[in-house]
Amino acid sequence: MKKIIGLALITAALQGCSFYEKTNIRNEAETAKYDPATMARIRAFTSPEITGYYQANATCEQFRPLQTKEGNPLTVTFKDRTSTKQYMLWRRVDLLGMVEEDYINRTIGIPASTTTEELKNDRVGYNEHVIPAGKPVVLSLGYHAVSDQGKAWCYPKPVYLVPQAGKDYEVRYITEKESFMSSSCKVSVSELTGNAPVKTPQPVRIGVCVPDKGYLYKSVEP
Repeated sequence: MKKIIGLALITAALQGCSFYEKTNIRNEAETAKYDPATMARIRAFTSPEITGYYQANATCEQFRPLQTKEGNPLTVTFKDRTSTKQYMLWRRVDLLGMVEEDYINRTIGIPASTTTEELKNDRVGYNEHVIPAGKPVVLSLGYHAVSDQGKAWCYPKPVYLVPQAGKDYEVRYITEKESFMSSSCKVSVSELTGNAPVKTPQPVRIGVCVPDKGYLYKSVEP
């Protein structure tokens, strides 16, 4: 877990406007991959400042962020922030620092949760993915923001999970305030539970990927 100075101040500045209306778009190609007997589903929350990656069928030792060379495991991004739209002064972001993709939640049928209700009109949105069950998946999220008040960033250690077949999970970047000018950050993973239409996230046991030699990682059991 790493500390970040002044995160609360910059986050508050970026959230001066608290309404970011999203459109849910069903990802049919991803939905078609889902077999509840062998697969699980995961919902990842991201934003212009919070980005991340996951790699299925991988331990921490096999995790290769951003590596997409042929023959190597492909690390899939949680959100592809690309936009063909141009805004004033030929910028590719709007006045809120958002691109078109930031106003879209890509869904595959995971039920609503108290998290999605809480963040419905927040700067944070989500993408949903199908992942193999019974095999480890490494999850990584980080924060980087720039505003008139300066820069802030925090990159917690990646975590890993062995999802269960037919289960739905949520992964979030979480900040924990330690003082007025200092916060820490972590990656949080929860399982969606309950019989109500709006599910309740319950934290699950996860392992942590800690830095090893070079750009490699090693696993620390939960």
